Amino acid sequence: MRTHPEPGSVVQFTYTLGVGSQADMAPTFKAWQDLVVDPDLDRRFGTEFIMEPLGCIITGTFYGTRAEFDASGIPGKLPKGGKLGFTVKDWLASLIAEAENEALYLTDVSTPFYSKSLAFRPEDAIPDQKIQDIFKWIDSTDKGTLLWFVIFDATGGAIADVPANSTSYPHRDKFMFYQSYAIGLPLSQTTKDFLTNLHDKILATLPTGVPRTTYAGYVDPALSDGQQEYWGDNLATLELVKRDWDAADLFRNPQSVRPASA
Repeated sequence: MRTHPEPGSVVQFTYTLGVGSQADMAPTFKAWQDLVVDPDLDRRFGTEFIMEPLGCIITGTFYGTRAEFDASGIPGKLPKGGKLGFTVKDWLASLIAEAENEALYLTDVSTPFYSKSLAFRPEDAIPDQKIQDIFKWIDSTDKGTLLWFVIFDATGGAIADVPANSTSYPHRDKFMFYQSYAIGLPLSQTTKDFLTNLHDKILATLPTGVPRTTYAGYVDPALSDGQQEYWGDNLATLELVKRDWDAADLFRNPQSVRPASA
């Protein structure tokens, strides 16, 4: 492990745009995607876009002072028309806030859910008209539940400086992930169909002939080849490592890396 100096001040913000159709949110997503696909985006900044039944939310964290954040040019590129709230904290206060958020996820109650996900290269950015079409389709389709979310996360930056074959993580060339998530009590086929069809519509916007990958932490039992989609070009090396250290496949799950053949 290599430690780094604490970051000092941290700027956190939340942008909300609610009480409207998802189609109304399409320009907001376009502006957010234009921001995060920029290869020169300040590396001190992280953000996500969350679609939910009542509108959308954009969250952001910038490791620096408010003056540095303003000088980065990011505020001028954020979508217009929503409610924007800022807080400036020291690094320890921001860490405590994140810990409080994580604690909300801890529960002893099993919750049935369904999820789909995908990783995007810069050339996979969703075209403007396709954004409008997808958001309009979401308005018109039956979700089967009120507890659904579609979350887009920015990635890249310093992550992309590390060679893709130096660790198991294969997504060094990506700028964005998405994960859809729905809860049902019980979980209906209608809800599963909603997320599956949404995923298919997103896939249809991407260049053809390119193998698609996603983050292994976004568990999707419906993947046809989970090992390949989670680990991409690093799978063969990981299979060799697995053979050397766990040839009997003691530590496993239904989509984990299998030992290479002798």
